Amino acid sequence: MLDIHAEHQSLLRQLHENIDLKYQAGLQMVVKTGLTVYGVRTPNLRKIVRTWVGLHRQTPWPEILGLIEILWCGPSQEERGLALLLLESNPRRIPELQWDHFNRWRLMSDNWGITDGLGCIAFGPWIKADMPTRLERLMFLIHEADLWSRRLALVATVPLNRAEASAIPDLTLQLVDKVKHERDPMITKAVSWVLRELTKTHKPRVIDYLEKNRRLLAPLAVRETENKLRTGLKSGKTKGVES
Repeated sequence: MLDIHAEHQSLLRQLHENIDLKYQAGLQMVVKTGLTVYGVRTPNLRKIVRTWVGLHRQTPWPEILGLIEILWCGPSQEERGLALLLLESNPRRIPELQWDHFNRWRLMSDNWGITDGLGCIAFGPWIKADMPTRLERLMFLIHEADLWSRRLALVATVPLNRAEASAIPDLTLQLVDKVKHERDPMITKAVSWVLRELTKTHKPRVIDYLEKNRRLLAPLAVRETENKLRTGLKSGKTKGVES
């Protein structure tokens, strides 16, 4: 049986061994959070998880999930990062998660890095596994007072809208409608991302939505989405052309 607390301490030691102070300083500039930021680069986080998974291939999923829960409740950004990567390493188990998991985890998210990881790695795929019963969770979240819950609702559509078979254009645009008046950068940037992603499967719908809502949407969301439609890049720059 896995000693979850011992494994947690072992992972913490590895985090401390991989602290990069220069990276830490940069990360603290771009990720505003109340969590401790050690400054461990993503490739090193992935290596830690890859090694752990390789050594615990026979570990039952409930025990791995127990470790994920402890990591998610930890005081650092990197512990939540490890939790997300452990989820990513077990994609077939994500559909088995319960709403209670996400409802708890989202309330412990206070920055875009963790929120986006949760939405793209786990929450979006979880919804995709049973869309008839789970899509309603997105509309619930978009009405929450908590900013990060609203961002989670938006970001979770990204993995769904990457493929025609799972795309949800109607609901996606309904979600955007609920927050199009907001001007917090964490929402406006998410709206931009969501609209740009939807262009991959429903370009005409996005064009029509922009035309009808350009005065209501944040200028950044309109500009980046139109750039994406015109050049394929949110910046509007084309490869090989100097600015």
